[in-house]
Amino acid sequence: MGTNPSKDMLVVSAHAADFCTRAGGTIAKYVKAGWNVSVIVLTFGEKGESGGYWKEHPLGTLEDCRTVRLEEAREAASVLGVSAIEFYGYNDYPLFMDEERILRLTRRMLEIRPRIVLTHWIEDPLNRDHSVAAESVIRAISSAAQLGALPNTKAHYFPDVYLFESTVPHAEFNHFQPNTFIDIEDTFQTKLAAIGKFACQPQLIFYYTHFAAHRGFQATDWAKRPIRYAEGFVRYLPYVGSSFPLTERTEPLT
Repeated sequence: MGTNPSKDMLVVSAHAADFCTRAGGTIAKYVKAGWNVSVIVLTFGEKGESGGYWKEHPLGTLEDCRTVRLEEAREAASVLGVSAIEFYGYNDYPLFMDEERILRLTRRMLEIRPRIVLTHWIEDPLNRDHSVAAESVIRAISSAAQLGALPNTKAHYFPDVYLFESTVPHAEFNHFQPNTFIDIEDTFQTKLAAIGKFACQPQLIFYYTHFAAHRGFQATDWAKRPIRYAEGFVRYLPYVGSSFPLTERTEPLT
């Protein structure tokens, strides 16, 4: 990547709130560190992720719900400091991704050329929209790395890919076993403020406060330093470097 590696991160979210609930603290940390974070939202989640809207508007419409969800996601992205957020507006429950839609992701991958990609855990039988999103992102990454992906376009290297929290509270059922933890104590309140924008899903603050504390408890044990809140990820592709990545610890092990 040369002496001036890019500081671009791409986050692909199946539904309107997923990028924020799963990785909001991490996104805010990277924004603070000077990274450009772009978010792609594949669906608004109007059918399967908007229970609060339908309870308050039993005679509401899908179109109105989409508008509400779009504004919620925009406001949340603004709180986190996201550089750009795009809405593809596909149907949810079920989400389908065909060749044309995967090619659209491939094009964006080649335009943004992210160094880091965050998206869903790939095995989520309780929410196939998440699995479909993850598989599509992996396929787009693979395509973007090929010389012939798009004519007259330079291929992009394989970015570092991290898969975030599966459907909660069913991590064990979904075989989600995080091997990377990001300490988000300094950005946790920002994450909560962003989650609070999703009035259509009032349960989210409770869910993701619990899971941030749970991942923080796990991270504390691994690092042997107090970590109040964390987000858990699975690293999808191998790490390559001139030295091993080191866990941040208060003191070296004796």
